[in-house]
Amino acid sequence: MAANLTPEYYGAEEEYRESKTKEEKIRALAKMLSVIPKHKASQTVIGEIRRKISLLKKDMALESKKKKSFAKKGFKKEGAAQVCLVGPANAGKSFILNKLCRTHIKSTELPFETTDPEVGMLDYDGVQIQLVEIPSVYPGFHEKRGDLMGILFTCDVICFVANNYDEVEFTKREINTYEKIVITTSSSELESLGERIWKALNMIKVYTKEPGKPPEKKPVALKAGSIIRDLGKEIHKDFVDRFRYAKVLRPKDKIKEIRAGLNFMLKDNDIVEFKIA
Repeated sequence: MAANLTPEYYGAEEEYRESKTKEEKIRALAKMLSVIPKHKASQTVIGEIRRKISLLKKDMALESKKKKSFAKKGFKKEGAAQVCLVGPANAGKSFILNKLCRTHIKSTELPFETTDPEVGMLDYDGVQIQLVEIPSVYPGFHEKRGDLMGILFTCDVICFVANNYDEVEFTKREINTYEKIVITTSSSELESLGERIWKALNMIKVYTKEPGKPPEKKPVALKAGSIIRDLGKEIHKDFVDRFRYAKVLRPKDKIKEIRAGLNFMLKDNDIVEFKIA
């Protein structure tokens, strides 16, 4: 240890120990460098401080490069909804993504080796739902991975993937979900996960048909509580502008046909035939 270190130096050293971000650490180290007595006995400490500053700056440059690379990929929402799989290392996120979306993401036992999200599409009864595997959560994740937090704040549902209760609580603390809808699961609960995701999304599937033809095989996904007008907007604006009435079939309720207007509320699995001018 260098001789004759001043109270100002020890104060800056304490700031460094309490720093949480790389920027704060660099500022504290720079302060230590400015107040440390400059003599032969302090040269080793000065060299160590400079080394730490250099390493921190390299780490920041690497993080910046990763974020730019991530943004360049043009990551965006696709499908009827977006669901994020999030949890600690080795919880089974890649396994779930591969099984539900038939992707081939290479999982690894090395913690934190994956730094960018992986994406797949879950086909739930003809509705495409985007699943996003968020890289493993670690202490300080909320502050250090703002690029990933942005996805978590804008997605429709968060699915915590964890092996036990403690991992769930850890993940909750680190990502700070606020009012976000959350599902908790493990890699052993795959059978019911698709259904639970659909329920959490609070959506309905509606099928359209043309006169004299069977219903379309691919449904339109809408938020629960949607009306005929919402369905028409999803198809084409002419279906609203030139609307006369709609025929609604409800096989589950054994209702053969309902003559409906634009404000008619739809239910899951309704079949709708538009009549336009």
